[in-house]
Amino acid sequence: MQPPSRKVKPAQEVKLRFLEQLSILQTRQQREADLLEDIRSYSKQRAAIEREYGQALQKLAGPFLKREGHRSGEMDSRMVFGAWRCLLDATVAGGQARLQASDRYRDLAGGTGRSAKEQVLRKGAENFQRAQAEVLQSVRELSRSQKLYGQRERVWALAQEKAADVQARLNRSDHGLFHTRTSLQKLSTKLSTQSAHYSQQLKAARNEYLLNLVSTNAHLDHYYQEELPALLKALVSELLEHLREPLTLLSRTELEAAETALEHARRGAQATSQVSWEQDLRLFLQDPGVFSPIPPQKFQPAGNDQVCALELEGVAAESDLEKEVQRWTSRAARDYKIQNHGLRVLQRLEQRRQQASEREAPGLEQRLQEVRQSILRAQVSQVKGAARLALLQGAGLDVQLWLKPAMTQAQDEVEQEQRLSEARLSQRDLSPTAEDAEFSDFEECEETGELFEEPVPAALATRALPCSAHVVFGYQAGREDELTITEGEWLEVIEEGDAEEWVKARNQHGEVGFVPERYLNFPDLSFPESGHGSNNPSGAEPTTFLARALYSYTGQSAEELSFPKGALIRLLPRAQDGVDDGFWRGEFGGRVGVFPSLLVEELLGPPGPLEFSDPEQMLPSPSPPSFSPPAPTSALDGPPAPVLPGDQDLDCPGPLDTMAPRLRPVRPPPPPPAKAPDPGRPDPLT
Repeated sequence: MQPPSRKVKPAQEVKLRFLEQLSILQTRQQREADLLEDIRSYSKQRAAIEREYGQALQKLAGPFLKREGHRSGEMDSRMVFGAWRCLLDATVAGGQARLQASDRYRDLAGGTGRSAKEQVLRKGAENFQRAQAEVLQSVRELSRSQKLYGQRERVWALAQEKAADVQARLNRSDHGLFHTRTSLQKLSTKLSTQSAHYSQQLKAARNEYLLNLVSTNAHLDHYYQEELPALLKALVSELLEHLREPLTLLSRTELEAAETALEHARRGAQATSQVSWEQDLRLFLQDPGVFSPIPPQKFQPAGNDQVCALELEGVAAESDLEKEVQRWTSRAARDYKIQNHGLRVLQRLEQRRQQASEREAPGLEQRLQEVRQSILRAQVSQVKGAARLALLQGAGLDVQLWLKPAMTQAQDEVEQEQRLSEARLSQRDLSPTAEDAEFSDFEECEETGELFEEPVPAALATRALPCSAHVVFGYQAGREDELTITEGEWLEVIEEGDAEEWVKARNQHGEVGFVPERYLNFPDLSFPESGHGSNNPSGAEPTTFLARALYSYTGQSAEELSFPKGALIRLLPRAQDGVDDGFWRGEFGGRVGVFPSLLVEELLGPPGPLEFSDPEQMLPSPSPPSFSPPAPTSALDGPPAPVLPGDQDLDCPGPLDTMAPRLRPVRPPPPPPAKAPDPGRPDPLT
């Protein structure tokens, strides 16, 4: 049999509930106190951050604002420098706003909200506990009345039970041996009296219990409906007042800083939107004077010559000027064709670039640059030619006699090419092959005008690279990119020298570096004429030949020559009736021996016999291709064609200038030693 469940006393139950309420309230207050502490700590750290940020902004903008050198008019809001100044001012103002926000955060961090909140919590907790004590007292009184009511009920029930038992015995006349009927009647009367008395006590206890019950319930209801909300409201409202102030200050500070930053950002954006690039460029070009047009060059007579205009005296002079007219009118027609054809090619390439893949994009961009550069050259040539023709016409020559037919022919050719291009488009021939044909036609059109180029002075003789060179003076390398050379050594020059008179060479050990060009002697590559009747005379061969090792080789006998990969080997001539058995004779590192000819690459001609031999017995050596420029086309009569405007976006570097740059030392080369080579010493080339 299970024991009866233990019932919790009402007073104990209410007490536990009140303790739980007080604990929850204290937990909430502790959380709010921690929140105040977090706000204070946050404000302290935020104040430091805002101060550091504001000082950093002012420090950032300060040096830019102090810079001098601004020209007059640059502070205008329509100028880029004015917009920049506006942005800098906004940065400084933003930094000042951050410093002010830092002061507010610092004041907020030093507040006493936590102590005030603890005092409010202590006072509210006392009122709360007092109200709970009063309710608990009412519940205790109810418990006492309930207990008294229960005791009186048990006593009355026992008396009722005894009286009923005696009355039942009297009714049965069961008085037994020790009781008489009279004694049972007396006992019944006594028990009835006691039962009536206990009934009165029970009634009084019940009434008291009922009254305390309704009173306690009314007290509890009043506590939960009136006292508890009022206490919590007073307590929480005061606590929220202490929390609302710092939170409001935080929000207001952040909002004011954001509004300040937004206002300055709007001013900066407005100033930037008002920038007039035309005005900026105009002032930039006009104010300094450097970019302003310079005065035109004037003719400066030499000596006592006072003639300042073209002279037509003499038949020869007139003929030369007429040749100039013919030449530059043909040049004007060619420039007109290049510009028209170039614009059409540009349009086709632009369309293709929009649909090209990433792998094809660099090649198309290079082609676009080449076409734009060609159009730019044609525009410059057109301007220069127009000036020449104007001067010739002013001298009395009939320029229109040659210009009109040339331009008419050029216009006809342009129209014919345009019809051909339209025919390709009508046939939907948009393949890369068709576009390559357009580009090839443009290149041919541009190459056709090479004979119209202005005459230039004869250039210095150039050398085909790589080539061999003999060291005349020794040189000790002074930098890492230089090469130490010794007198009498043979080198392979792999890059031609420039204005700085340095060349890049490789020695016999495969080392590469820059050497002074004046310290080297280059053998003559020309051949004397012979009676073999060849277009490229080769009756005589150079007296010195070099070969570079493509692979390393170790001699298999004492007669064979060993050398590493990249070594320069001096080839020795063979006998007049020698047979090429696949082995050549050479000198390397002071040793002379034979080696397989398949392992080397010739740098300067093949080995040959001691005397002049037939060219067919010599190994062929490469020579530069020879060609003749195409002859100019004849001019036809017709009206002149208008000159197309030039492309404005052609100020880009040529592709050939950017594809293979060559690095050169930016230092001047050392002068050669004062000591000249010994005249008695045999020439290394003989």
